[in-house]
Amino acid sequence: MLPSTDEDRRAAPVDLHTHTTVSDGRLDPEDLISAAAEAGVRVLVITDHSAVTWSPSLAARAATLGVLLPFPGMELSTVHQGERYHVLVYGPGCLNPGFAAFAERPNRVKNERIGRALELLRTAYPKVPGLSVVLRGELPDGSCLHPHKRLLSRTDTCRVLAPSLKLGVEETRSLLSAALRQVDQRDPLLRSPENIYLPTVQVIELATRVGCLPVLAHPLWRLAHEDGDRSVLEQDLRTFRQCGLRAAEVASYHHPRAGTDPGLLALLAEIGLERSGGSDFHGNGKSQLGRYGLTSGEFDLLAALVPEPGGDREPGEARA
Repeated sequence: MLPSTDEDRRAAPVDLHTHTTVSDGRLDPEDLISAAAEAGVRVLVITDHSAVTWSPSLAARAATLGVLLPFPGMELSTVHQGERYHVLVYGPGCLNPGFAAFAERPNRVKNERIGRALELLRTAYPKVPGLSVVLRGELPDGSCLHPHKRLLSRTDTCRVLAPSLKLGVEETRSLLSAALRQVDQRDPLLRSPENIYLPTVQVIELATRVGCLPVLAHPLWRLAHEDGDRSVLEQDLRTFRQCGLRAAEVASYHHPRAGTDPGLLALLAEIGLERSGGSDFHGNGKSQLGRYGLTSGEFDLLAALVPEPGGDREPGEARA
């Protein structure tokens, strides 16, 4: 893994953790690939939240720029005994219809919440568009900001609503926030952990069963400082390893320490987890493509653990 300090921002050749406009990233898939090529990233995995952004045609377009999209990926928001974890899943199992439907649940719930807020706003503002229009990012002139989006944020929603309402973005944000508060008061379950997070152990077990490699993203992201209590994390990592977790990211801009964390490295070695890395790039300026990524040799070791296409199992049972 290349050094990652504030002074050294060189891109590693392999980035296994990135996002596009399909979820909460700022660049569409094609622009992300172009940016990766310009940054010197040669192997790229797109890991949108609960959504697959990979296809043979997209991989072919990436190849023309010298970028390999080796396999599909997703990032899944999960919870285990009250602790939140993000699990990256890599491999052909991401395309399993049952697993994809299971993984998509948090997006469906979050989008439904915004859809209900739009319905409330429409009582006062008849020109408020429907959820499907907002998901596409369709503007009054017919253009679309994000035609393939699967996960809406408030910012995404306001960008579409503001022109329709002929209001400023901040005024639109205030209206939307008030409507969302009403939605939450009427149906608190829409924001409950059981609805917006998937069970960590179930995610790892199902991912393994259908032909994915599960990897824990930014394990230290919940620590307030480098010397924070890691006892719960250590216990949970051991549990996840027994359930099929194979690797974890050893550095992230979410972590309290810049660069690779020595204590985390030692723990992974002790319990038999491989090291992974990626920028968690969203295009919002918080991280750069290739930051905290892998060398080609490190990627080869991890890629050898990804199941081959056609090896996914029990597709019907992945629907949970």
